[in-house]
Amino acid sequence: MRLLFISGVDTNVGKTYTASKITQALQSQNIKAITLKPIETGVQDNPLDSLIHLQNAQRIFPNLQLKEINLYSFSLPASPFVADHKQSICIDEIKTHIQSFKDDVDILLIEGAGGLFVPIKRDYFMIDLIAELQECYEMQTLLVCDDRLGMINRFISAQRLLHSYKITHEMYVNLRDEETFNELSYPFLQYYKFISKVEDLLKVFYPKL
Repeated sequence: MRLLFISGVDTNVGKTYTASKITQALQSQNIKAITLKPIETGVQDNPLDSLIHLQNAQRIFPNLQLKEINLYSFSLPASPFVADHKQSICIDEIKTHIQSFKDDVDILLIEGAGGLFVPIKRDYFMIDLIAELQECYEMQTLLVCDDRLGMINRFISAQRLLHSYKITHEMYVNLRDEETFNELSYPFLQYYKFISKVEDLLKVFYPKL
């Protein structure tokens, strides 16, 4: 089982959309791939991001349930540490749950909550979970960046942070307004390695395709 961790430069940059597109593309090639979202905040009735991942997963595992995609959900739209009033999140439980899929899937995608330095515990951040998982699995991290004004700073800051933690990663720019991106950001980012199309990302992450 290979892991692909989906994180972002911030919240609302397209992590769920990107993870879903990758999962669907892999499944279309008869690769057993599903996405987990262990922690989701801002949940009112149902964890909407996790439901998207469940729908994709049930294409190959019809009996899979929402609780197997999403371990922890909280109503407050805040970081896991702030939203988890009872401090119920158990990192070991998340790791054990990930390991439980090792004989059933080829590629397991894991969508994080928010960005790299979103706190899960008081002194434990999303990037700490990424680093620990990388030690245990053949894993890459996909860092999703938005294309809005100011994204150069977010892109470079996140990339240098990943390098400092020695995390194997690819940078993915989620293009929502390509014309504006080409005008405002691409003149500088052309000198950096990044991917902006899912099909190109798959060639890097899964070169057999």
